[in-house]
Amino acid sequence: MGRIPLKDAKPLVWIKGTPLPRWDTSTGEQWCPVCQPLGDASALASDLKEQFEAVLENNKQWEERTGWKLGLVVTHHAAVHTQLSPAQAKPVGMALETLTLHLKKITSSLLLTPTRPGTLGLMLLWDKSAWEQFRKVMEGLYKPQELGEAWGSARDYNAYDHFATPHMYETPQTVRVRPPSCGATFIIARRQLNAATNQRAPFWLAEGFAAYGDYVVHKINRWFTVYDIKQIPIGDWMIDARKLAAEAKQRTWKEMMKRELRDWEAEDHVQTMAMVAFLLETEPAKFLDLTRRLKGGDDTVAALEDVYRVKLDDLEQRCTRWLLARR
Repeated sequence: MGRIPLKDAKPLVWIKGTPLPRWDTSTGEQWCPVCQPLGDASALASDLKEQFEAVLENNKQWEERTGWKLGLVVTHHAAVHTQLSPAQAKPVGMALETLTLHLKKITSSLLLTPTRPGTLGLMLLWDKSAWEQFRKVMEGLYKPQELGEAWGSARDYNAYDHFATPHMYETPQTVRVRPPSCGATFIIARRQLNAATNQRAPFWLAEGFAAYGDYVVHKINRWFTVYDIKQIPIGDWMIDARKLAAEAKQRTWKEMMKRELRDWEAEDHVQTMAMVAFLLETEPAKFLDLTRRLKGGDDTVAALEDVYRVKLDDLEQRCTRWLLARR
């Protein structure tokens, strides 16, 4: 795109019903002075304005399809259509901005934040009855194969990452355990990596990246999608990962990369998050190169070894040492 993040970019969290932001001061981006030295700043403002127009139209369409009065939160990289009140919804928007600002700051790039609010909208619902009604709306919009193989089983869960409209719901009971921002951050983080790799990120990497997003925003992991809530610990997964490393209870990376989600245990969620944290935080430029390689269709292990210039077993040992030294 020829764009880079502004170093002093401020969060953008717009709530439906409030005055629209100033387009020229709210983009959060600038043209790259090397590859786009003649870039027009007004084009960035126009693009943001168009994104808002698209989001508002999407929100209107969802209100017509569902018959609900929906709230709306718009951030730089995602929109949230919701039944939550503005007071409940604003922290969700702040969490998403915290996530994407972190990714842009650590990489000095937009590569890990490629989505736009006009094309990525999360539906955040309140209570299971709304979830069930929304599923009927989706079934009227999409053919069975477009809903996805997991559509049937997702009826029993509280989130579904549909390719067009990811959706989730919270209840009075769930918000006592976690704020609604946890699930939203998890889903939107995973969307960033999947978009950056053109859906070619291996599952362990995408899942670990999503959990990492939840961690950097909330400093504690409390989100579960298809997981057994009794199985997954609530807490500081980075501390848990360090304990696993200290006790030599981690799986080898080769083994971890082959495991299917249905076989994951609590420690696997912790370990994959720690693997992502290590790969991204120690050498952000190499992590960006890894995403490019995956997008190009490279084998995961070959890409890791080539980018980080070390064999997989040695990279695993580096990760262990990094975890043990982390405080």
